Amino acid sequence: MFFERTRTFAALFVFFICIASYGRVYTGIEIFLSKYTGLVKGKRVGLVTNPTGVNGNLQATADLLKADPRINLTALLAPEHGIRGDVEAGKNFSGNRDPQTGLPIYTLYGGKDHRPTPEALSKFDVLIYNIQDIGCRSYTFIWHLAECMSAAAAAGKTVIVMDVPNPAGAVEMDGPIMQNKYRSFIGLYPIPFNYGLTVGELARYLNREEKINCKLYIVPMLNYRRGMSWEETGLPWVPTSPQIPSAQSACGYSVTGVIGTLGTINMGVGYTLPFQTIAAPWINADHMAKYMNSLNLGGIRFRPIHYKSYFGLFKEEVINGVQIHIIDPAKFKPTTTTVAILCYLQKNYPQFKWRSDRNAQFDKAMGTDSVRKMIQAGRDYKSIVATWQRELNDFSARAEKYKIYK
Repeated sequence: MFFERTRTFAALFVFFICIASYGRVYTGIEIFLSKYTGLVKGKRVGLVTNPTGVNGNLQATADLLKADPRINLTALLAPEHGIRGDVEAGKNFSGNRDPQTGLPIYTLYGGKDHRPTPEALSKFDVLIYNIQDIGCRSYTFIWHLAECMSAAAAAGKTVIVMDVPNPAGAVEMDGPIMQNKYRSFIGLYPIPFNYGLTVGELARYLNREEKINCKLYIVPMLNYRRGMSWEETGLPWVPTSPQIPSAQSACGYSVTGVIGTLGTINMGVGYTLPFQTIAAPWINADHMAKYMNSLNLGGIRFRPIHYKSYFGLFKEEVINGVQIHIIDPAKFKPTTTTVAILCYLQKNYPQFKWRSDRNAQFDKAMGTDSVRKMIQAGRDYKSIVATWQRELNDFSARAEKYKIYK
């Protein structure tokens, strides 16, 4: 357990690591319920969660806390997709009551700032956050957490983050640091596109480096090691959103999600491999696979693929391209891979077009317009990647002291 204001209980955490049997990973919520419920004794508790907030037996955090006599759960705060996952992506929803617990739900999605309302803040003293992360800046859940931390700091509330694995391995930091002019809810603070931290570590970083300064506890995992694949954690995967049904899709999103903003390439959304493909009618699958594999990008392989999409872009057309296989998350550099793919498409296919009505979306997701402009100018991917390396190294050095796991 880590308390951000005054001291770090690192010795206690190391003790638990030493006695661990090195079986599956135990997530923060499991460690909290086993050891640290005293943190909320006599307090009213709010909970930010969604369907991914589960223990190793797939029991929902909301149900676990509500049923625990040691915990006074008084309110639920819902991110994008809602507490139980029944809300479409990008859709706002008004608060109601959770049918399982009977507790009031306050939406964090929609409105101008995605923060807890004054009414919601009045319902709790301590706010618990338990949502599975995917390690990518453009995924909104981490920004719900950041806004909750900011609101809690202003209101004198405590935040407790239940740490979870990063399916991308929490090793490689990759991509440009977001520029302030592209600040949005897919990038509130200047961090790289792939930040190489767990959500608990990121919370520690943002709290200090961005001067949020809330009273913050991180409940760490047991048996987690940097570079772990999701399969190595021994945990079941719960879809983090409707088009992220697997850990492979979660890792693939970090590569193809930003490409999807262009509206010219099918990334497997609409097929059985969401965010795991790059395909279009005019791509030569064998050529693309051979070329991309020749780059020897770390931790990834490309396989030729041909399919028909059931819905979305190129619906019911035969399209060709590559399937992305992440074989080693510890060596995987998602944004480098994104840029290498786009440079290949730019050089080899005149059918690949940059749409003026979509460029702003791409730039916002990437956190800069420089990457797009360099690709359009015909720069090779290595020279583009080199442009963000100095700032990335600076971020990595600052983040080092917030890491919890080896």
